[in-house]
Amino acid sequence: MGLIPNDVIQQVIERSDIVEVIGNYTALKKAGRNFKALCPFHHEKTPSFVVNPDKQIFHCFGCGVGGNAVGFVMRLEHLEFPEAVRFLAQKAGVVVPESEPALSSPSRQLREEVLKVNNLAVGFFHETLLTSREADAKVARDYLKGRGVNLDTVKKFQLGFAPNEWDALLKYLKSKGISEELASKAGLIIAREGKVGYYDRFRNRVIFPIADIQGRWMAFGARALEATDGAKYINSPETPVYTKGQHMFGLSLTKAGVGKLDKIVVVEGYMDMIMPYIHGVENIAASLGTALTADQIRLVRRYTPNVVMLFDTDAAGQSAIVRSLDLLIDEGMNVRVATLTQGQDPDSFIRQQGVEAFKARIDGAVSLLDFKFNWLAAQHDPQTVEGKSKISQELLATIARFKDEVAKYELTRELAKKLSIPEGVLLKQADKGLRPPSFEKPVAEARLSASLEEGQELLLALFLKDPAWVTAAKETIGPEDFPEGLARRIIEAVWSLSHETVSWSVNDLLMRLPDEPAQDLVARLISVEEKKLGDAALVFQDCVGKIRKEKQRKARGELLEAIRRAEALQDTRKLEELREQFNQLLKTSC
Repeated sequence: MGLIPNDVIQQVIERSDIVEVIGNYTALKKAGRNFKALCPFHHEKTPSFVVNPDKQIFHCFGCGVGGNAVGFVMRLEHLEFPEAVRFLAQKAGVVVPESEPALSSPSRQLREEVLKVNNLAVGFFHETLLTSREADAKVARDYLKGRGVNLDTVKKFQLGFAPNEWDALLKYLKSKGISEELASKAGLIIAREGKVGYYDRFRNRVIFPIADIQGRWMAFGARALEATDGAKYINSPETPVYTKGQHMFGLSLTKAGVGKLDKIVVVEGYMDMIMPYIHGVENIAASLGTALTADQIRLVRRYTPNVVMLFDTDAAGQSAIVRSLDLLIDEGMNVRVATLTQGQDPDSFIRQQGVEAFKARIDGAVSLLDFKFNWLAAQHDPQTVEGKSKISQELLATIARFKDEVAKYELTRELAKKLSIPEGVLLKQADKGLRPPSFEKPVAEARLSASLEEGQELLLALFLKDPAWVTAAKETIGPEDFPEGLARRIIEAVWSLSHETVSWSVNDLLMRLPDEPAQDLVARLISVEEKKLGDAALVFQDCVGKIRKEKQRKARGELLEAIRRAEALQDTRKLEELREQFNQLLKTSC
């Protein structure tokens, strides 16, 4: 647990409501006393991820992962236990004493330093946009005003302006004690070629800060204001906190709306996202100008499996959609494609035709089969043999990616109608590429199901639901009666807690078991429904009885082996003692 006192850890856990913590990462929906969601740790279409607010734990019945708020953050943020506690402590307002150096890896420390630099840069760019009296800053303000961006929107998105100077940001960061080396690692300055020193990466550009799902500033997009300033848009390079293709612009603001509406509209650029959002489209995010990546799709899937793609109508935008489709299918997403008037983007469309017309286009989105067919038909004449062949090959390859056999069959039949080809012909061709999906049991689930015998699992479940059963069990069994391994470690922790207090909680136990396998098993067992346990008293007697019988069986086996050795050595005295012990054991077993 590093250098953090136990009472501070306990305070962090008590103040970190697990529903709120997990709700910041994935859309939770009320299900009785609990909450459900699509699991953020494995692919699934039907929610099997359950959050129990009473016990303050989570458990996925699909892949077997589980634990408390700290365990969740450890997994999703890829942190060690002390780092996860500090992460939650900062959000909960708990002060973690640092009387000794914190146990944090160098890479983690660098990430925190880069995030600090990014925060400073966001503040600098934002303040410059709002207050600078320079002519260039006024041009930036006029540009945004001309695009319909008001002051509230500027503040909500923390939009900024990079001055038309070589080192304005660099000077500011130095004044705050930031080294050139660190600013360079954050991607904000660039080393001069063949000269000593650095210069600002972003100059004379409107700045769009890019946040992760938690709202932390990870990177920057920058739009040029003059044609002579180079590329229209430039972005941060990859840094210790930013990897291209892992974030969605605006999703930190719209994730609640995406979850509520159970649908996301994916657009290309910053303004494509901002304009619909400020006009009331609350379930939208931008892919940052590229085709969707697998990481972005998995991020979206935490909140909804339903995606409407809305990219520019030019060739580049439509090609980006096509490149995204197969990945979306692979990740189990339900995909539709919306289009706007030729030559328009969401920004211009809304300003000219209004947000209701925009929403109507979203509602009228076509299926991915219709979209890709039309896209292919524009390249290959579907009235010719060659065109039919090309289109069918392309679309059958896409259809083959679906995991659902019924969906494959129906989509193939629909394609046959579009191409005016007999279904049998196309289905025969499809058989070469359409293979049934493999339903492999998740590794975690297979490991967990084999980790304990049924009786030991049930007994552990009883201990976790009511510590009174631990007191009762101590009269006849102990940790030594469990096999070496995960179960034994959990039982030892339970016994240790019960010696200290009779009112320990599951979170008290999880504090002592920070590793993932232990947290998974505890969460799974605490999630066992009461009806599955049946009569608790009878289950307890049966489980303890089985453990005692197993204990006695092993003892008899050990005594018999000792008796055989004594007989071989002709040790009469030892043989007599062992036989007496064996007889006593037989009497107690009756």
